[in-house]
Order: sequence, then structure tokens, then C-alpha cells
Amino acid sequence: MSESVMLVLIGGRSAVPAIAGALQFLDKVDRVKFLLCDGNDYPTFQENVEKVLKQEQKNLLCDKITDVKIVNPNKFDDVYKAVDELCNGVKHLKYVNLTTAPQIMAFSVYSYVLKKYKEALVFNVNTDISQINPLVFGKEPTSFNKPLSVENYLAMYGLNIFKKNTGKNEADSVAQYFGKKVNISSQILSIIRSDAKGADSIKAPRGFNLTRDKFEKLEVLDNDLETFFEMLAKAEIIQNLQQSEREIKFKIQTKENYAFLAGEWLELYVYLSAIECKFDSVAMGVELDNYKGELDVFCLNNANAMICECKTGGFKSEDLSKLNSKAEKLGGNYCVKLFITSDVKVSEEFLNKAKNDKIVVVSGDKFSDITNILKKEMKKPTYPRR
Repeated sequence: MSESVMLVLIGGRSAVPAIAGALQFLDKVDRVKFLLCDGNDYPTFQENVEKVLKQEQKNLLCDKITDVKIVNPNKFDDVYKAVDELCNGVKHLKYVNLTTAPQIMAFSVYSYVLKKYKEALVFNVNTDISQINPLVFGKEPTSFNKPLSVENYLAMYGLNIFKKNTGKNEADSVAQYFGKKVNISSQILSIIRSDAKGADSIKAPRGFNLTRDKFEKLEVLDNDLETFFEMLAKAEIIQNLQQSEREIKFKIQTKENYAFLAGEWLELYVYLSAIECKFDSVAMGVELDNYKGELDVFCLNNANAMICECKTGGFKSEDLSKLNSKAEKLGGNYCVKLFITSDVKVSEEFLNKAKNDKIVVVSGDKFSDITNILKKEMKKPTYPRR
């Protein structure tokens, strides 16, 4: 039986449409062939797309000599000859993805396929609305049926996960409480962090002895205070809790538990909120091989990416530059960028800088609507993917 083949064109500024389209039909083909624009980036795009496809279909065939060709996309005849050579001996060319190819290249391939393979489905991908658009009269667009994982998306950009935070179930309810009661929680956490000299890390185990008058100055009610610390004790984030009329004593046994209180709770809160959105894939605390810095929360839906940088205070405009730098490695403007802070007030200067950088700022006063914000920015972002 002759093998079924899919042809994928590689061009443009992103490999996302190429991989998104190929995934939808991957289980119906045995071999994939690539026609690339000439240019420095495209061989890397092709290698990464091939890598992801083979992760999904272990037996997929693709030979570097017979199945990959590079051509000047602006020369109609050269493109026509190149695709003819690629398809030499192919009896069943079933799918052709023209997305992101320059016009002359796309027209040349389309005219060749119409002449040689009348049964092939030639299509274009619209990642904004997650659709496959058949370039055939009378054939309706179809929605994506195959999701892309965070791991596969990163592999498409030549990045591999070194480590990621899987969270811990006992802390889920605490993070959600912090997010829903962000004003109260932030005030109490500021006292704990102040007692630890504002450090992001402590030498654990470490004991804390906090006088109630510190909280009274912030107008934190006793009931809220007791609920807060009892919840931390129940989740085993703090130990040896003792509450009296004048003092609150407890111990933090590990650096990880202190890191949670110092700011990682916000990552978990955003991660859980993204899970509620039912995106295709969500990961938090992602560390990449040979890359300094962490992806706080990374979301994928219909091959569209969104990166969330989470800060619980003490942020500055340089943090926006760092977020931009991370996004550049993950698709540039195709990757939606959110800066999420538990602070209720954000300066106009910071907001203007974020706007210039096409970054959406989500402050603490908007946390009650965070799932809707995440859904909206994924589906119809404030700054369109381009």
C-alpha cells in the first residue's frame, strides 16, 4: 500500500501555523515533506517542526535528502520545479499546508497540486480563531482537533524543559484564598516578609514571633488574622502555630514554604485560574535548558501561546523588559504577554511602559475576574498576534 504524504511549507515569522496545521492531520499520513523559503531561520524552523511531529507520531517518516528542499520563494518556476522534485514518486499527496508562505511560493505550489494531485486537501491555518480553512470551493472551515502541549511548543523553538513546578495540592486552597482576599493577604504577608528582612529566601527552619500591633496598624481584623494563620498551619506551610492576645508565633521549616509566602503563591493562583479556563496545556515555574530565567505561568490553547509574569511587589520597569525578552524566545508578538501583580495600584509610568511593550497589566483589584481576563486575552488579545 502506498504511503500517504503531507507537504508543509515553511516561511514567515513563526513556525506555529505550520505545526498547528500539520498536527490536525498527522494521524492520517505516513510521511511529511517540507518546502522551505531560503533564509537563515527556516532550516531551524523545519527541524523543530519535524521534531515535534515525531514526538507525536513516532513512526513518521522524513528524510533530510529526499523530503526537505529550500527554494527562493519569489521565483515561480523554481518553486514549481522544487515541489515537483519533492513529490517525485508520491502517489498519495493528501494534505498541503500553505500557511505563512509568501504569495508567489503559495500560488506556485497551489497550481502544481491542482494539476498533479486533484484529491489533495490544500489548506490555510487561521491561528487567531483556531481554524483550518480548506482552499476548495464549498468545503467549510473546521476547528482544530489536536492540541499542542507546552513541552511540544517549547521544543518547536528549540527549547527543552529542565525543570517545572508541579505545585502541591495542600497549597491550592491557600493560593486561591490569597488571590480572592488579596488586600488582607498582601498586608499580612508584608509583615512576615518584613520580619524576614524583605528576603526572597531564608535560612530554614526559622521561627517568627510577630506582635499583633503590627497588624492592627494595617487595620487587619483579628478574625481575618486567625483564619489566615490557621489555614497556613492546616496546609503545613507553617508549623508550631501559637496565637495569643499579644503575639503570633510559628515556624517555617523549609525554604520552599517561605518562597510560597514570599511570592510563589501568586504563580500557583494564576496557574489554577488558567486550569479553570480549560486551556489545552498549562505549566508553571518552567526552567529551560541553557536559559537563565523562569516562565512563571505558560499557557497554550489551539497552538496559541500566553506567558504570565507574576510579581507580588517591588517590581520595576526592567521587569517588563525581561518579560519581553522571554516572549521573544517563544514567538515574539505571537506570544501574548501578561504582567500580573498582587499590588492593587500600579503607577501610570509603569502602565504606559507596558502599553508601549504590548504587555497587559493585571493588578490585584482585578483578581476577582482573572479567569475571564485569561480567557479573553487568549482568545481575543488586547494586542493582536502578529
